Order: sequence, then C-alpha cells, then structure tokens
Amino acid sequence: MKFNKILVVVTLIAVILIVFLLLFSIFRKPKITESGNLTFEELCKQNSDQWMEMEETRRGKPISTTMCFGCMIADNHFCSSDEYIIYIKSLPSFVR
Repeated sequence: MKFNKILVVVTLIAVILIVFLLLFSIFRKPKITESGNLTFEELCKQNSDQWMEMEETRRGKPISTTMCFGCMIADNHFCSSDEYIIYIKSLPSFVR
C-alpha cells in the first residue's frame, strides 16, 4: 500500500516536470537578430549570451590570435555582430 502511494507521487512529480519543460521550450523567448538601436553588447546580453573579452573561436577552436570584446554562445566566441547574427539564424531553434 505504501509503495503504491510513493509510486503515484513520483509519477505525478515526473509528469509535472515534463509538462513544465515542454511549456518552457514552447514559450521561451526566441533569440533576437534585429539589432535596431542595440549595441552588439546589448544584443548579446538580451539574448542571454555572455559578453566578455576573448579570443575568437568556432566550435571551441581559435580562429584568431587577437583578443576582443564579444559574445560567447556555446563553444563559439564572436567578435562581430554580423557573424553572431548569422550564427543565431543558423540555429535549429531560431524562428523565422
């Protein structure tokens, strides 16, 4: 009897968690690609990516030896807003 109650509670928690994750993925804000009056830094931060001083990389591999302030997303560090926007538009989660 006690085992059944525990099983019901665990199942209920799992279902609630799955529903929450599905709703989060459906309603999360898509990344912004139109900079408008935003600076590159503001655009980066508004997309919840990280603005920092760095060496530019693609897929974790350095493509430059020059340090810059830029935007980090996954294993990619972008020094220019144009390349950053192109990358965002290539993401499968980007809504056109």
